[in-house]
Amino acid sequence: MSNISARLQLLYKPIDKIEILVSGDFTSQRPDGYAQVNAGVVHTQRAGYRQFDSIISSLGYSLPSQNPFDRIIDHDTPWKSGQNMGGVSVNVDYKLGKGTLTSTTALRFWKWMPSNDRDFTGLQALALSQAPSKHRQWSQEFRYAATFSKKLSGVFGAFLFGQRLRADGFHQEEAGKDTWRFVQSSTSALWKTPGLLGGYGLKSYPSLDNFSGALFAQVDWEIFKGFRILPGIRLNYDKKSVDFRREVYGGLETTNPALLALKNSVYSNQAFQASASNFNASGQLTVAYSPHKQVKIYTTYANTFKPIGLNLGGLPTDSTGVLTDLAKVKPELTHHFEFGLKTEPIKNSTLNVTTFFTQIKNYQTLVQTPDLTLNRGYLANADKIRLIGVELELSYRFKRFITLNGGFTFTDGKYLSFKNAPLPLEETGARPAFKDISGGVLPGISKYIATFGVDAAYPVTIFKQKGEVFLGIDNYYRSKFSSSPSPSKYLNIDGYYLLNARIGYRAVEGFSIFVWSRNLTNKQYFEQLLPGAGNPGNYAGVLGDQRTFGATVRYNF
Repeated sequence: MSNISARLQLLYKPIDKIEILVSGDFTSQRPDGYAQVNAGVVHTQRAGYRQFDSIISSLGYSLPSQNPFDRIIDHDTPWKSGQNMGGVSVNVDYKLGKGTLTSTTALRFWKWMPSNDRDFTGLQALALSQAPSKHRQWSQEFRYAATFSKKLSGVFGAFLFGQRLRADGFHQEEAGKDTWRFVQSSTSALWKTPGLLGGYGLKSYPSLDNFSGALFAQVDWEIFKGFRILPGIRLNYDKKSVDFRREVYGGLETTNPALLALKNSVYSNQAFQASASNFNASGQLTVAYSPHKQVKIYTTYANTFKPIGLNLGGLPTDSTGVLTDLAKVKPELTHHFEFGLKTEPIKNSTLNVTTFFTQIKNYQTLVQTPDLTLNRGYLANADKIRLIGVELELSYRFKRFITLNGGFTFTDGKYLSFKNAPLPLEETGARPAFKDISGGVLPGISKYIATFGVDAAYPVTIFKQKGEVFLGIDNYYRSKFSSSPSPSKYLNIDGYYLLNARIGYRAVEGFSIFVWSRNLTNKQYFEQLLPGAGNPGNYAGVLGDQRTFGATVRYNF
């Protein structure tokens, strides 16, 4: 891992009422490695000769290990995730009347330089799969925040945002010497034609332009002692356009219609343009009441939107051609209800309870298909999803030296309606190629999450420097969760428990030094599971970090 960052800030006060803060930052990251390991193989509903084990056996290959936690990989393309990012911003605060008028102007950039082996094996099922990109964005916000009286305060403003995304040259997918066996869709001997798919690939030229503008306002009004309301509103306009083009190159030069058909079944030219705009209004209302200085009760309703989206990495096809109706992704509409209780049951303690219910229409989710040209997936809309849950937070400070804290969250998330979802990995090859997953669980959501921590500190003086020695222990547990947009029997991650700790000496001024550990028990766990390109049956895992030790030395002045 090579990570170099620099940040510069300059504060200027020309007069008492004005503060100007100029900031600039730059980060260069060059991680080398961090590849996904093969985590398992499932039997799909394709013909026997199209099963992963049959494919690699016919090519004389075997996986380097059946245990992903051996952390052994065999890839023929290096894994790299190089990126440069940074930007500049100018923040101006002007004291005006009973509040502050703020202007924030920002310019940012991101350059993505990846290299991936998307088949997760030493075979050349895919020789290249890269999406180098250049991203530019700008934003401008004007905000006025003021306290108008003891009972009334508010924030009002406008926000503008623009971005431009382009390929850095082009995105590239290229077949290798073994691709024919992974995409072989019949027993025809033509698939074995020498050089048929050698060097055959795609060069894609995606471009996206986006503009957003918004007006927003929120007030905090104490109607009578202990009772307040916080209404807010946001008016938003979005306009987006995408221009996508991909072109095939290489492979066997032939005029044979049968061979051309095989090549086109793997990679084909595609081009489309799409634009979309929409206006929406969203807002929230919070009502809070404090019957006692140690008790606060609140309830919130929020109606929010996620803007309309566009796919810019290619679209699925069927017998009729490119499914251009999938280019546009409908905006999400969220209804969120929340009820909470914040208390201090005894001195130096807190006990907070929150319940929530969220329903989202046109939920935007990334889905996977067996189409080799879409091995990164594409955005689609699920008709409706629902989240319901309870959160519990508690803490207690024993004198000045020991603090205990804990939390527990229960969340139940499911698709209420998603009738045309792509098939999960194990059902690849079934007909029709879509299924109704209504009632299925949402990916990435654990039903139970629990945390518990202890922080202990004791004041000391070392070499005339006042500070404290400290010990911290953090425990984290999450239950199993799905790692597949369409619920799968196999792409599920077991629950796991992590223990982190730190011990050392710290000071507000001068030297601080401490040692720390993450995953102290060296728990083996996955962060994500994902199918191999084209869904041949294998799937890879993103492994959680092993036990890690470190030390930090810091000087504050």
